[in-house]
Amino acid sequence: MFKKLTLGQYTHKDSIIHKLDPRIKIIAVIALSALAFLMGSYYKFAIFSSFIFLLIILSRIHFSHLLRNIRPFFFIFLFILLMYIFFSRNELYQGVRTIWKFILFIIIASILTFTTTITNMVTAIETLLKPLKIININSKTIALLIALTIRFIPSLFLYVDRIKDARLARLGNLKKPRHIKLFFLPLLERVFKSASNLSDAMLSRNYTDKRITYFNAIKLKYYDYISFILLIIFIVFILVI
Repeated sequence: MFKKLTLGQYTHKDSIIHKLDPRIKIIAVIALSALAFLMGSYYKFAIFSSFIFLLIILSRIHFSHLLRNIRPFFFIFLFILLMYIFFSRNELYQGVRTIWKFILFIIIASILTFTTTITNMVTAIETLLKPLKIININSKTIALLIALTIRFIPSLFLYVDRIKDARLARLGNLKKPRHIKLFFLPLLERVFKSASNLSDAMLSRNYTDKRITYFNAIKLKYYDYISFILLIIFIVFILVI
Protein backbone atom coordinates (compact mmCIF):
# COMPACT_ATOMS: atom_id res chain seq x y z
CA MET A 1 0.00 0.00 0.00
CA PHE A 2 2.81 2.43 0.88
CA LYS A 3 5.44 1.19 -1.58
CA LYS A 4 4.83 3.99 -4.04
CA LEU A 5 4.28 6.73 -1.48
CA THR A 6 6.32 9.77 -2.46
CA LEU A 7 5.47 12.16 0.39
CA GLY A 8 8.71 13.51 1.84
CA GLN A 9 10.78 12.79 -1.26
CA TYR A 10 12.49 15.49 -3.29
CA THR A 11 12.10 15.36 -7.07
CA HIS A 12 14.49 17.40 -9.19
CA LYS A 13 12.78 19.49 -11.86
CA ASP A 14 13.58 22.72 -13.63
CA SER A 15 10.53 24.69 -12.51
CA ILE A 16 9.84 28.10 -11.03
CA ILE A 17 8.52 26.50 -7.83
CA HIS A 18 11.80 24.59 -7.40
CA LYS A 19 13.75 27.83 -7.77
CA LEU A 20 11.74 29.74 -5.17
CA ASP A 21 13.33 30.50 -1.83
CA PRO A 22 12.41 27.69 0.61
CA ARG A 23 11.36 30.26 3.22
CA ILE A 24 8.75 31.63 0.84
CA LYS A 25 7.50 28.10 0.14
CA ILE A 26 7.22 27.20 3.83
CA ILE A 27 5.32 30.41 4.59
CA ALA A 28 3.07 29.72 1.59
CA VAL A 29 2.37 26.16 2.77
CA ILE A 30 1.40 27.35 6.25
CA ALA A 31 -0.78 30.18 4.91
CA LEU A 32 -2.50 28.10 2.22
CA SER A 33 -3.10 25.18 4.59
CA ALA A 34 -4.76 27.50 7.11
CA LEU A 35 -6.75 29.14 4.32
CA ALA A 36 -7.99 25.75 3.09
CA PHE A 37 -9.56 25.00 6.48
CA LEU A 38 -11.03 28.49 6.87
CA MET A 39 -12.93 28.57 3.60
CA GLY A 40 -16.64 27.89 3.66
CA SER A 41 -18.33 28.57 0.32
CA TYR A 42 -18.03 26.34 -2.72
CA TYR A 43 -17.18 29.39 -4.80
CA LYS A 44 -14.06 30.01 -2.74
CA PHE A 45 -13.23 26.32 -2.83
CA ALA A 46 -13.36 26.33 -6.63
CA ILE A 47 -11.02 29.33 -6.87
CA PHE A 48 -8.65 27.92 -4.24
CA SER A 49 -8.57 24.48 -5.91
CA SER A 50 -7.82 26.12 -9.26
CA PHE A 51 -4.93 28.00 -7.67
CA ILE A 52 -3.50 24.77 -6.22
CA PHE A 53 -3.93 23.12 -9.62
CA LEU A 54 -1.91 26.00 -11.13
CA LEU A 55 0.86 25.43 -8.56
CA ILE A 56 0.98 21.74 -9.52
CA ILE A 57 1.45 22.70 -13.17
CA LEU A 58 4.13 25.28 -12.35
CA SER A 59 6.03 22.77 -10.19
CA ARG A 60 5.86 20.17 -12.99
CA ILE A 61 4.85 17.42 -10.57
CA HIS A 62 3.21 14.36 -12.09
CA PHE A 63 -0.36 13.87 -10.94
CA SER A 64 0.41 10.18 -10.44
CA HIS A 65 2.85 11.13 -7.67
CA LEU A 66 0.19 13.17 -5.91
CA LEU A 67 -2.31 10.33 -6.19
CA ARG A 68 0.22 8.00 -4.57
CA ASN A 69 0.35 10.32 -1.58
CA ILE A 70 -3.43 10.56 -1.33
CA ARG A 71 -4.17 6.86 -1.77
CA PRO A 72 -2.91 5.69 1.68
CA PHE A 73 -5.51 7.96 3.30
CA PHE A 74 -8.40 6.48 1.31
CA PHE A 75 -9.81 4.49 4.25
CA ILE A 76 -9.60 7.52 6.53
CA PHE A 77 -11.57 9.55 4.01
CA LEU A 78 -14.06 6.70 3.62
CA PHE A 79 -14.48 6.55 7.40
CA ILE A 80 -15.17 10.30 7.57
CA LEU A 81 -17.73 10.01 4.78
CA LEU A 82 -19.48 7.06 6.44
CA MET A 83 -19.66 8.97 9.72
CA TYR A 84 -21.55 11.76 7.98
CA ILE A 85 -23.81 9.28 6.14
CA PHE A 86 -24.86 7.39 9.27
CA PHE A 87 -24.99 10.23 11.81
CA SER A 88 -25.65 13.38 9.80
CA ARG A 89 -26.94 12.50 6.35
CA ASN A 90 -28.37 15.98 5.83
CA GLU A 91 -24.84 17.39 6.07
CA LEU A 92 -23.19 14.93 3.68
CA TYR A 93 -21.83 17.85 1.66
CA GLN A 94 -19.95 18.90 4.80
CA GLY A 95 -18.21 15.52 4.85
CA VAL A 96 -17.22 15.84 1.20
CA ARG A 97 -15.89 19.32 1.89
CA THR A 98 -13.89 18.09 4.90
CA ILE A 99 -12.33 15.31 2.82
CA TRP A 100 -11.45 17.75 0.07
CA LYS A 101 -9.78 20.04 2.61
CA PHE A 102 -7.52 17.19 3.74
CA ILE A 103 -6.72 16.30 0.12
CA LEU A 104 -5.73 19.90 -0.57
CA PHE A 105 -3.57 19.89 2.55
CA ILE A 106 -1.77 16.73 1.37
CA ILE A 107 -1.22 18.23 -2.08
CA ILE A 108 0.15 21.48 -0.64
CA ALA A 109 2.55 19.58 1.65
CA SER A 110 3.59 17.36 -1.26
CA ILE A 111 4.46 20.37 -3.41
CA LEU A 112 6.80 21.59 -0.66
CA THR A 113 8.62 18.27 -0.21
CA PHE A 114 8.78 17.57 -3.95
CA THR A 115 10.41 20.92 -4.71
CA THR A 116 12.67 21.50 -1.68
CA THR A 117 15.83 19.63 -0.76
CA ILE A 118 16.36 18.65 2.86
CA THR A 119 19.37 21.00 3.10
CA ASN A 120 17.36 24.00 1.96
CA MET A 121 14.46 23.02 4.17
CA VAL A 122 16.66 22.86 7.27
CA THR A 123 18.22 26.22 6.42
CA ALA A 124 14.82 27.82 5.80
CA ILE A 125 13.22 26.50 8.98
CA GLU A 126 16.24 27.55 11.01
CA THR A 127 16.08 31.07 9.56
CA LEU A 128 12.35 31.39 10.22
CA LEU A 129 12.76 30.20 13.81
CA LYS A 130 15.72 32.44 14.66
CA PRO A 131 13.54 34.85 16.70
CA LEU A 132 13.03 31.98 19.18
CA LYS A 133 16.61 32.50 20.35
CA ILE A 134 15.23 35.29 22.51
CA ILE A 135 13.64 32.63 24.74
CA ASN A 136 16.69 30.32 24.51
CA ILE A 137 15.22 27.88 21.98
CA ASN A 138 17.73 26.40 19.55
CA SER A 139 16.29 26.93 16.07
CA LYS A 140 18.95 24.74 14.44
CA THR A 141 17.91 21.66 16.42
CA ILE A 142 14.21 22.22 15.78
CA ALA A 143 14.83 22.73 12.05
CA LEU A 144 16.86 19.53 11.83
CA LEU A 145 14.24 17.50 13.71
CA ILE A 146 11.40 18.75 11.50
CA ALA A 147 13.31 18.10 8.28
CA LEU A 148 14.42 14.61 9.33
CA THR A 149 10.88 13.74 10.40
CA ILE A 150 9.55 14.70 6.98
CA ARG A 151 12.26 12.75 5.17
CA PHE A 152 11.80 9.67 7.36
CA ILE A 153 8.13 9.31 6.36
CA PRO A 154 8.84 7.39 3.09
CA SER A 155 11.35 5.12 4.86
CA LEU A 156 8.87 4.34 7.63
CA PHE A 157 6.15 3.37 5.18
CA LEU A 158 8.64 1.29 3.20
CA TYR A 159 9.55 -0.63 6.36
CA VAL A 160 5.85 -1.23 7.03
CA ASP A 161 5.33 -2.74 3.58
CA ARG A 162 8.44 -4.91 3.75
CA ILE A 163 7.55 -6.34 7.16
CA LYS A 164 3.95 -6.91 6.11
CA ASP A 165 5.07 -8.77 2.96
CA ALA A 166 7.50 -10.85 4.99
CA ARG A 167 4.76 -11.81 7.47
CA LEU A 168 2.33 -12.71 4.70
CA ALA A 169 5.00 -14.78 2.94
CA ARG A 170 5.25 -16.81 6.15
CA LEU A 171 1.44 -17.18 6.20
CA GLY A 172 1.15 -14.79 9.11
CA ASN A 173 -2.31 -13.41 9.85
CA LEU A 174 -1.93 -9.75 10.78
CA LYS A 175 -5.61 -9.56 11.75
CA LYS A 176 -5.04 -11.67 14.84
CA PRO A 177 -4.12 -9.62 17.95
CA ARG A 178 -1.34 -11.98 19.00
CA HIS A 179 0.40 -11.44 15.65
CA ILE A 180 0.38 -7.66 15.93
CA LYS A 181 3.45 -7.65 18.18
CA LEU A 182 5.28 -9.73 15.55
CA PHE A 183 4.64 -6.84 13.19
CA PHE A 184 5.49 -3.88 15.42
CA LEU A 185 8.61 -5.30 17.06
CA PRO A 186 10.55 -5.59 13.76
CA LEU A 187 9.23 -2.17 12.76
CA LEU A 188 10.52 -0.57 15.96
CA GLU A 189 13.82 -2.37 15.50
CA ARG A 190 14.18 -0.95 11.98
CA VAL A 191 13.27 2.55 13.12
CA PHE A 192 15.77 2.55 16.00
CA LYS A 193 18.45 1.05 13.77
CA SER A 194 17.94 3.77 11.16
CA ALA A 195 18.08 6.45 13.86
CA SER A 196 21.27 4.90 15.23
CA ASN A 197 22.87 4.79 11.78
CA LEU A 198 21.96 8.43 11.21
CA SER A 199 23.41 9.38 14.59
CA ASP A 200 26.66 7.54 13.83
CA ALA A 201 26.90 9.24 10.43
CA MET A 202 26.44 12.69 11.99
CA LEU A 203 28.99 11.99 14.71
CA SER A 204 31.53 10.67 12.20
CA ARG A 205 31.24 13.97 10.34
CA ASN A 206 31.67 15.97 13.56
CA TYR A 207 28.19 17.45 13.32
CA THR A 208 27.44 20.15 15.87
CA ASP A 209 24.73 22.76 16.19
CA LYS A 210 27.18 25.32 17.53
CA ARG A 211 28.94 26.32 14.33
CA ILE A 212 27.08 25.48 11.16
CA THR A 213 27.99 26.87 7.75
CA TYR A 214 26.18 26.31 4.47
CA PHE A 215 27.67 25.59 1.07
CA ASN A 216 24.86 27.47 -0.68
CA ALA A 217 23.39 30.34 1.30
CA ILE A 218 19.74 31.03 0.50
CA LYS A 219 19.01 34.56 -0.67
CA LEU A 220 15.78 36.19 -1.72
CA LYS A 221 15.62 37.09 -5.41
CA TYR A 222 13.27 39.28 -7.38
CA TYR A 223 10.90 36.42 -8.26
CA ASP A 224 10.70 35.50 -4.57
CA TYR A 225 9.40 38.98 -3.74
CA ILE A 226 6.97 38.82 -6.66
CA SER A 227 5.72 35.40 -5.54
CA PHE A 228 5.25 36.59 -1.96
CA ILE A 229 3.28 39.64 -3.09
CA LEU A 230 1.08 37.48 -5.34
CA LEU A 231 0.49 35.10 -2.42
CA ILE A 232 -0.67 37.96 -0.19
CA ILE A 233 -2.94 39.30 -2.95
CA PHE A 234 -4.49 35.86 -3.45
CA ILE A 235 -5.09 35.32 0.28
CA VAL A 236 -6.68 38.76 0.67
CA PHE A 237 -8.81 38.14 -2.42
CA ILE A 238 -10.10 34.81 -1.06
CA LEU A 239 -10.89 36.32 2.33
CA VAL A 240 -12.64 39.37 0.92
CA ILE A 241 -14.87 37.82 -1.76
